[in-house]
Amino acid sequence: MVIRRMKPLGFTLEEMGELLAVTDRLDDSGAAPLEAAEREQLLARLARFEQVTRERYEALRTQLSRAEEFAADLQRRAGQLTGGSA
Repeated sequence: MVIRRMKPLGFTLEEMGELLAVTDRLDDSGAAPLEAAEREQLLARLARFEQVTRERYEALRTQLSRAEEFAADLQRRAGQLTGGSA
């Protein structure tokens, strides 16, 4: 599921693997407890993924908005050229 969600955002397979490793390590209650420094490092990497994800989905929203405007402009223009009221 994580990979399916990351792929449209342009993350590489390497980045996907890194995120999975980070979250697995943070979630692994059966492993040896994390030292404070390691935990902070993992949380910082996780925060970076969250920041990059937010930036990328905002960029996609902007692209989608521009595409919707363009489609609407084309529809209006087609309506004008064909005498319709589109």
